[in-house]
Amino acid sequence: MESYKVEYLSVINSKEDFCKSVPSFNSFLQSYDNIKISAGKIKFEGAAFLYDVQFGDIVENAQRYFHVRFACDDGKDVDKFKAMLRAVRTLLTKASGRPPEVLWDDISSELSQRAYPIIHELENLMRKLITKFMFIKIGLAWTKDAVPKEVSESIRTKKETAGHNYLYEADFIQLSNFLFREYSTANSRKLVEKLGSAKKIEELDLSELQELVPRSNWERYFSPIVDCKIEYLQPRWERLYLLRCLIAHNNLMSDADYNEVCLLSQEVKDKLSQALDGLDKISVSSEQKEDVAENAAIEIDTGFGEFILNWNNALDMIFQLSVLANIDVGKYGNSKSSIPAKSCVKLLVELGVLSSTDGLLFSELMGVRNSIVHNSVFGATGIEAKNYIMALKHFQSILLRMIDKYSKD
Repeated sequence: MESYKVEYLSVINSKEDFCKSVPSFNSFLQSYDNIKISAGKIKFEGAAFLYDVQFGDIVENAQRYFHVRFACDDGKDVDKFKAMLRAVRTLLTKASGRPPEVLWDDISSELSQRAYPIIHELENLMRKLITKFMFIKIGLAWTKDAVPKEVSESIRTKKETAGHNYLYEADFIQLSNFLFREYSTANSRKLVEKLGSAKKIEELDLSELQELVPRSNWERYFSPIVDCKIEYLQPRWERLYLLRCLIAHNNLMSDADYNEVCLLSQEVKDKLSQALDGLDKISVSSEQKEDVAENAAIEIDTGFGEFILNWNNALDMIFQLSVLANIDVGKYGNSKSSIPAKSCVKLLVELGVLSSTDGLLFSELMGVRNSIVHNSVFGATGIEAKNYIMALKHFQSILLRMIDKYSKD
């Protein structure tokens, strides 16, 4: 762009004879020695720019406004144009007690246009890393193809858009949550299983117990292959998010902002590229795959997240009720991927602890959960999501009522 236009609106609150006309306003600007105004031009350090000012009263004898317009038609003078604008903004701030309102700024717009492709490329690189990790490390269990037929038929999924999974619906900050948010794979059910089945301390696996410590996916899977701590990467991504918001919300972008976008983007890009190159070195256990897929669903959609959290609470309650009903849960295994929830509910129905209707409700809710976690293109309307959560909470109330009953018996 070889021509730049900038417009400011300054409001002055004063009953004094200060800047009460265009000539006095021009005189005020020329109090800065490097600024000279004449014949529709403002001169600054040997360069001349188009200049115009509109004046008017807002409240008689108390408030008045100055709408100031500048234009630079020669690209080689743009640096002097920027310096002149900084000087004018400083003067206008002193005159009105607040910075002027920016009505138009071609310089900021151009910087935003140059910054957007850089941010866009980085966001897609992050999405590429997460998508590739999910598909080749978490596996087909995360994709639509692996959803059991009875599950896929029981849940109405949204139509795929160009074959994209729901990571393509995730925004800039949601993507970072997938990598940086700490989560624990532990819950009371899992902890009780591990400790309850152990006869001596040697039977406890230290690596499994370490999974109880909240950690992020970056710390779990990427830090070992990339020479980069989360303390380095996360603050840079969060700062880039704020800079991205400047662009997305049409806020002003300065030269310093643009330079920061370039620097931080390159720093983050280098680390994400290393992570992509080292994906083959990452090992994910079957139990970890379930945790990662579940955490991804929670991060991508708040409705999904609320359902999953309530689902895990329901599993805790099923386990608790099963113990109270003298069901030997331990014989089914104690890893998360083989939690005997379905078998427990079946036995609870056979024992008359739960009704057959309760059993059917559990099966339907389990179908919803599996589609959320294992179907990357699963979608539900807001009303449907609320209905799923309401049904799940109803099921929890049934479990709680039976837990109270059997606890008293």
